[in-house]
Amino acid sequence: MALTKAQSFCKPQFLISLVSPLSLHSYVQQFSTKPSSLINDGTALPSSTSSFMVNLFVDSFGFSKQGAIAASSQLLHIKTPEKALSVLNFLKAKGFEAIHIHTIISKRPHLLAANVEKNLAPKFKLFEDLGLSKFDLGAVISAHPTIVMYSLNKRLLPNILFLKNYLDPKGFLKLLKGQGRSSVLVSKRLQSNVRFMESQGIGGSKLRALLLKRTFLFEVKSIRLIEITEKVKELGIESHFKMYSHAVGFMSSMSKETWQRKFKFFKSFGWSEEDIRTAFQKMPVIFCLSEQKLQKTMNYFINELKYDEKYLCFHPLIFCFNLERRLIPRINLLKVLRSRKLLEKDASLLTICVLSEKVFLERYVLSFGEEAENLLDIYKGNKENSRN
Repeated sequence: MALTKAQSFCKPQFLISLVSPLSLHSYVQQFSTKPSSLINDGTALPSSTSSFMVNLFVDSFGFSKQGAIAASSQLLHIKTPEKALSVLNFLKAKGFEAIHIHTIISKRPHLLAANVEKNLAPKFKLFEDLGLSKFDLGAVISAHPTIVMYSLNKRLLPNILFLKNYLDPKGFLKLLKGQGRSSVLVSKRLQSNVRFMESQGIGGSKLRALLLKRTFLFEVKSIRLIEITEKVKELGIESHFKMYSHAVGFMSSMSKETWQRKFKFFKSFGWSEEDIRTAFQKMPVIFCLSEQKLQKTMNYFINELKYDEKYLCFHPLIFCFNLERRLIPRINLLKVLRSRKLLEKDASLLTICVLSEKVFLERYVLSFGEEAENLLDIYKGNKENSRN
């Protein structure tokens, strides 16, 4: 409905209006001579829209005409532009980037009806006091404009104070800045879900990791959270197991339908339900990997390497590595080392896959003296060829 970022910034009046504060007098003058049913280009408006709001959306926020009409239809209760201009000038004064302002209003046009002094200013001050820079604040609010539409004292402040019991200042800023995380600040389920996870034996560093990496988990309905934890246990991962918090976190990111589809997909490998449980217990993240990635890796091991399909069930970590950039080049180099009888002790496929690039090169390329240069060329060549 709204213009794309590139289209928005091509409109000179949009750039000018976001750079310089607008006065009510100057804004009203722009269209006070036009009939209220017309916008600046003379187009007639539907009776359910406000011409001054349509003009404001087009001129100040870079909306398309149709997008502006749709957005303004949500704000019929606004009879004069004072509040909208007050919000716009407030965001500018806070140093918000043009793209942030455009995104905020595109997502939540209702924000233009907010009372700056009573509603917005106290919440913005709270975020500034937490250590957010102007740019970071713009990024946070534009990602989730709804967080400044909730009550400061009933939702925002209680959740922030609650989270401070679990996160240090650095961790808290990381949560605020993280893509898709800040909405947890206004979640009515946050506190009950955290306490439920504590009742499952998840605390300390594991709970902090979930708050920062799987924030969505603390926004799901309580009944869904219970279902997730029960399903994880059903698959053989008890709450005291090392992988429990990871499994719960990964499963929370999938719908029931996605989970069932993935389960069926793994069966297409020839895996039994017990095989799938084994793989999940060892590496729950594989359920979050794309089916294309999983299939390519399985095909390579079965068709090229002639491995049994059950091998990856017992070594599911291999699915997590990039096939073209890591697995194929290293496995091909291992074949060369074996053919030249350079290895005093044979290396397992899993071993060469898990090593960091630095350690792998030191151990399986650079340690072979006069052969090292040729081995390095082979390895680099394999990496290039596997990408093509």
